[in-house]
Order: sequence, then C-alpha cells, then structure tokens
Amino acid sequence: MTTGVDAVFFDLDGTLVHDGAGDAVQHTARELARRHGLDADAILVANTDAWRDCWAVQGDKWMRGELPGDALPREIWRSTLSRYGHDDAALVDEAVVLHVRAEHSTFTLFAETLVVLEALRADGIPLGVITNGPAEFQRAKLVTVGIDGLFDVVVASGDIGVLKPACEIFERALDGLGVSADRAIHVGDNFAADVVGAADAGMSAIWINRGAAAAPRVGIPHRDIRSLSDVLTERTQGAGIPRR
Repeated sequence: MTTGVDAVFFDLDGTLVHDGAGDAVQHTARELARRHGLDADAILVANTDAWRDCWAVQGDKWMRGELPGDALPREIWRSTLSRYGHDDAALVDEAVVLHVRAEHSTFTLFAETLVVLEALRADGIPLGVITNGPAEFQRAKLVTVGIDGLFDVVVASGDIGVLKPACEIFERALDGLGVSADRAIHVGDNFAADVVGAADAGMSAIWINRGAAAAPRVGIPHRDIRSLSDVLTERTQGAGIPRR
C-alpha cells in the first residue's frame, strides 16, 4: 500500500460521474411535446422556475432521505406542468417516468474515472464514496455506470440524514473502513461540501477543479487538481497534504 494513505474517498456527482439531470429534463420536455403536441421550449422555461422553487423547499429534505426517492422530481414536474397549464396527474406520472428513465441513461463516467479507480484498487488501497443524495438513488447511479463493485464503503446523506459538509458523514465513511482521518484522502468537485467538509473532518482534501476556478474561500487546506488522473500522483503525497 502507498505510504501515507490508508484510504481514498470520492464524491460521486461531478467527480466520478457526469450529472445527467439537465439532459434528462430536455429529453423529457421534448418527449412530452412530441407525444402531446406541447411546446418543449415553454416546458423547459417552466421547469427552470419550478426546479428553483421546489429545490429551495425540498432539496435538503430529499437529500437527507426524509422524502421518497421520486418525491422531488415528482413535485418539480407537477409544478412545471401546472405552470404550463397541464397539471393532470397522469401527465405528471408520465413525466416522472420519462425523466427517471432518461436520467439513468445519461449518467456516464468521466473518461479517466475507471482507470483511476482500478489503479488504486491494484495498489490495494480501500476506496469509498461519500455523496449527498437519497441512498437508493445514489447507489443506483453506481450500478448504472458499472463501478458499484469497486468501493468498500458507500455513504450517502440519505443513509444518515446528514449532508456534506457536516463532519458526521465523513466520520461514518472513515468508521466504515476503520481508518483514521489523518490517513485518508477525500476527492470532490464541490468546494464547500467536499473540500471544507473533508478538511473540517481532519482528512486530506483534494479539489477536482476542472474549470480552473479560483477557490471560493481562502485558508482551507487542500490540493487543487484538474483531472482525476492527478489523484494517482497526489496519493503518494497524502501524508503531506495540509490539514487543519
């Protein structure tokens, strides 16, 4: 095993897997329009407003597992179609089915994801996922993209009712592998959730910053990388990644 690192944890959406939600919405709008003679562009405009409003009210509850897995998409599509003037229950049901099916088909791995995970496994390094979202929904993504068997532990916010960046979700993952925070790395694309959360938990934090953005906060110890492939280099320096 590589000196200085006993485990590497990853965020899921935007880190290992492309988020297909936007593509799924567009597919659903176009398919509803085709089937029922509606205006796809108008549906998309209504969906943007509905998503913003519904997420503000239900987003955190949904990710904590306090709502059924389809509750948030169902409410968003109910609100979308209501704004558009077509809110009958059957059409809402149809939209939810189309959306969920399309979303599963649009989740894809980043090009380097599988290579990185398999290289770490070959080195004997235990791997974990720490993700915000309903437990069943997040695990289904891992199955969809074919990497569910590569992880020794998966902790979703829906499992424990706590969202990143709270330390508890990181501590649960660490306990699942029996490793200490100062011997573990967490990699994620969301600075607030992944970098701040991991640093607060005492882990080494790596920010997958594909767009080369400026860090939104200063004074948070972390490494900044552009590609997941860089994790293979950074893991050899795990003990040297600054922590709080």
